[in-house]
Amino acid sequence: MEAAHAILQPLAQQVDADFNLLHLAGAVAAGLQLHAQAIGLYRRALALTPGELAVSYKLGRVLYEAGLHQEALSLYLQLIAAGVQHADIFHAAALLLQQFNRHEEALQTLEHLFRLAPQNADAWHLHAISLGRLQRPGEALQSMQKAVALAPAQTVYRFDLALLQHELHLNEEALASVDQVLAQEPDFGDGWVCRAASLGRLRRYEESIAAARKALSLRAGYADASVNLALTLLALGRFDEAWPLYEARWQGELADPQRHGDVARWPGAHAAAGKTVLLWAEQGLGDTIQFSRYAQQVAASGANVVLEVHAALKTLLQALETDPDSGEPTRIIVKAIGEALPAADYQLPLMSLPLMFGTRPDTIPSPQAYLRAGAHAQQRWAQLLEQGREGGRPLRVGIVCSGNAGNHNDRRRSIPLQAFAPLLDMANAEFFLLQPELRRRDADWLETAPALQWPGRELQDFDDTAALIANLDLVIGVDTAAVHLAGALGVPVWILLSYAADWRWLLERDDSPWYASARLFRQTTAGNWDAVMVRVRAELSALKQAAG
Repeated sequence: MEAAHAILQPLAQQVDADFNLLHLAGAVAAGLQLHAQAIGLYRRALALTPGELAVSYKLGRVLYEAGLHQEALSLYLQLIAAGVQHADIFHAAALLLQQFNRHEEALQTLEHLFRLAPQNADAWHLHAISLGRLQRPGEALQSMQKAVALAPAQTVYRFDLALLQHELHLNEEALASVDQVLAQEPDFGDGWVCRAASLGRLRRYEESIAAARKALSLRAGYADASVNLALTLLALGRFDEAWPLYEARWQGELADPQRHGDVARWPGAHAAAGKTVLLWAEQGLGDTIQFSRYAQQVAASGANVVLEVHAALKTLLQALETDPDSGEPTRIIVKAIGEALPAADYQLPLMSLPLMFGTRPDTIPSPQAYLRAGAHAQQRWAQLLEQGREGGRPLRVGIVCSGNAGNHNDRRRSIPLQAFAPLLDMANAEFFLLQPELRRRDADWLETAPALQWPGRELQDFDDTAALIANLDLVIGVDTAAVHLAGALGVPVWILLSYAADWRWLLERDDSPWYASARLFRQTTAGNWDAVMVRVRAELSALKQAAG
């Protein structure tokens, strides 16, 4: 090719070089990765024969290879607008639209492509990816299945199918898909991580551990494998092994960025006395409520603690600033994320504190209550609940049916509000929906359920929710921030758990070492909430009878 380049380039530099010569010289330059030269030659050729399809397509490819992605996309879109009907052009445009996160346009472009080449497996794969990024996993699954059917030997398609099946909690199917991938590529580390995650969902924990360890044997320090292994070990109560592995959560490809990296990491209680330690929230609101208890331990070791939390939790967690018995200030101050912080000697994310304190299931700091609602808000709710009441006080029960829809476990943990219907016909009981926002299906059903009261806009802050919960006899809900809040307040809480529940609830037990007031009601069959509600109703009836 170098010899051809040496012959063609001088000829192509001539002013009267014709289209064929420029095309050929451009192709040779492109083959030698001489991008700038190839681009110039192709553009000269197109000036002689505007819109020539083969050269236009090759120019787009060289622009892409040269990193000029926006120019390549503009060229392809111009060709499409001019009426070009060629599958490769639509495919290239869709790929670039996807790269620029223009997924709706990518889907439209691919729909045009399918009319020209309905059997293009790669196009169906792209179609699935854009649907997935638009949070349409069910449709994405169908497109990925078409890609796999058209090109069954393409392991990348089958692995992406496994990931979609995992996302949709089609766990048996995901396991089968990834096992087919591993049969073809036994040293594929990501495949072993996917296998570990699917096995965990199926409660085949020892096999999940083996799969994660296999991934780590293929790639030392593999963050995703370490985190998956940590979560499985935590669920099994093997905390000593798990907490060091869990630190890999900051190293994965999709890991959250760490804040406060300019401050030294807190090395532990031996470096506490007289020091200021910044503890900062990570992950969800429920995680922050659960692990905020450790702020008291850090303060008890002699440090001054700055606790940085989500703004919605600031007022609630300011309860930690005052000793509930003496009323004296503690060593803790609470700040919202984004507020100015005092200078700190050390910092640590909240969920690294169990590692620092060597927490095991039997050493979890678990006071009956470590948070409390504001006194004025609590009193206001007490008065509101008594307004217009005649006769005896009913049993007051809070209900929580769903959490953050964006949580990756939402499909497992959230349930339709209508599933609570069997509880709501109990005499001498009042039910309160403890959610400031409702999903459309739940809002529609609520209109048909007069027995369920919804304070709605009265619950704008977690301190408002805490004040209402403090006036209730019981909270019944799925695994969300609200049930963590009830547990932290010491209010009785019945937590409804999916078949493969989150690690923090451990296995095969109906109590929790994290919250003394909690009872756990677990699915015995994946997806079956009806059986859970039957048990909850029976226990609720017994509770009412015992209370008289």
